[in-house]
Amino acid sequence: MHSQDQSQKLSRPKSASSDGNVFLLMASQACFSATSMTFIAFAGVAGRMIADDAAYATLPVSLTMVMVALSTGPLSVLMQKHSRRRIFLLGALGGVVGALVAALGLYLEDFILFCVATIFIGPFQASAQYYRFAAVESVPPAKSPRAISLVLLGGVFAALLAPFGSDFFVATILPYTFVGAFVFTACVSLLIMVPLAFLKAPGVEQPEQYPNDTDPVDNETPARPMGQIVRQPAFVVAVINGALGYAMMAFVMTATPIAMVEFCGFSASTSSWVISAHVIAMFLPSLITGDLIIKFGVLPILLWGHAFFAAAFLTALSGIQLGNFSLALIALGLGWNFCYIGGTTLLTRVYMPSERGRVQGLNEMLVFGSSAVASLAAGVILQYYGWAVVNQAAFVMLVVAGFITILWAARSKSTGVVAP
Repeated sequence: MHSQDQSQKLSRPKSASSDGNVFLLMASQACFSATSMTFIAFAGVAGRMIADDAAYATLPVSLTMVMVALSTGPLSVLMQKHSRRRIFLLGALGGVVGALVAALGLYLEDFILFCVATIFIGPFQASAQYYRFAAVESVPPAKSPRAISLVLLGGVFAALLAPFGSDFFVATILPYTFVGAFVFTACVSLLIMVPLAFLKAPGVEQPEQYPNDTDPVDNETPARPMGQIVRQPAFVVAVINGALGYAMMAFVMTATPIAMVEFCGFSASTSSWVISAHVIAMFLPSLITGDLIIKFGVLPILLWGHAFFAAAFLTALSGIQLGNFSLALIALGLGWNFCYIGGTTLLTRVYMPSERGRVQGLNEMLVFGSSAVASLAAGVILQYYGWAVVNQAAFVMLVVAGFITILWAARSKSTGVVAP
């Protein structure tokens, strides 16, 4: 009887922690994505308005990516040592402060102060990247692709919320151009703390959470040297698809609002709606991406992601009408979704629980380090070489990602190892 009661006791947290955490993290992702897409839609245009040199318009976005890259490693270690919830809440608080500093910098037309805001926004965005890993740790391994997808699905709600919210705040705080967008970001960053406050601590409970697993993994299993982990071909493919997939997306998305507003004469509101459509395309496929990975494996999803990226760049190169921008950004979002979820899923299969802090931190640092370089380069290339060269350069990154992924698949097949 005691054994049965103990089994029931251990089973109850599984339902509460897994289902509850995933949906709380989905709500958190929705709020975070609303702040992120508002920042992307307005930071470059606002930066161009107050910067002395238009080539540095995307510098605030790039500095944010740099801060994300620098923060991911330390935050991952802190999350493994302490609770994820505590770090998530501190990150959200940093988002509130950063958005308010950005609004003040724009109000004062102080580009340096506007850039200083990234010191707080970067760690906030870095902490939010671990929402998907927290979801993975809350469910059995077989359900991890679906958990990742459900969390990222929160971005769809953000795409519906952000344009209306940012437009309302921008109009309310006129004539201080674009200040309202960052006030809106501060409000949503504050709102994100509500679901995070109820978050369980998935990583702490995991060893006891699934007592009926046939092959449980001990969280205290000694960690392997990082050199041994990173030499795994699957690790390389996971990081390449995550890093270059994010870099291609950031590269083109960062340049899009500036290209539309400054070079093609569209309004900032129109570019915001194009970014909104892009964000919907980034996250709406999450309804099925996890199930597709479970059914077909990671490799086909990564290759479909590459195909969507190719379609995005070809569409962007074919014209500068509103339809070209819209369709290109939608295809860009689809490519990111497949490569990001596919890469994340593959990454979770190459490390043990005792290794997750270091491996996740290294992955996020590489992903956002490449994104920082890409977003900064986007502004410079757009200013001096034009929109077409931005997309041609992105194509080069796609060729690299595609070559490495196909090479991995071919080598796996030749050695008799089935790619995940």
